Amino acid sequence: MNAVGGTQASEQLQAPVHGRATGLMPVDSPDVLRVDVAEVVGGAVELLSVTRRLRGVQVSLELPEEPVPANVSHRRLQQVLLLLLAHAADASNGQGVRVMVDSADDFGDLPPRFQVQVAGASLSSRELQAVFLSPMLVGPLHRKLARARELTESMGGTLEVASSAASGITVTVELPAPGMSSW
Repeated sequence: MNAVGGTQASEQLQAPVHGRATGLMPVDSPDVLRVDVAEVVGGAVELLSVTRRLRGVQVSLELPEEPVPANVSHRRLQQVLLLLLAHAADASNGQGVRVMVDSADDFGDLPPRFQVQVAGASLSSRELQAVFLSPMLVGPLHRKLARARELTESMGGTLEVASSAASGITVTVELPAPGMSSW
């Protein structure tokens, strides 16, 4: 085998790999920044159901008929939803989880948002405060909630948590709107 033959052989070996790699998306490429929130919610619930992460907890979805656009990273939004749904499954004590998605209004006054309601869960005022300070200050049950808050804020959104003995925990996530659709 000579130097020319060795070069040709290595080019032949690299050609299929290089051809295959061109069809793949580079890891550092920009993510999709305009997503349908309702579609991502449905996909996250389906993924957790298939992997049996929900552990038999019933999840009811209230999704609008039309798309709910938001200007956020698809991957980040999916991470937030997976964390919130896993937290809900862990905290629900076997009771159901309800996920509602609301569209932004036509004038841009209300951004797109979704809520995760966990009827059987509770969160003390100390734990609630820790969720907004640092994930390291929260116990293992609510750490996913604190991580979801960090990711939501990194996308330019907001995450609010309401807790009461009667209704459980309600997490509301507001996302950056795609713009004023009436203009």
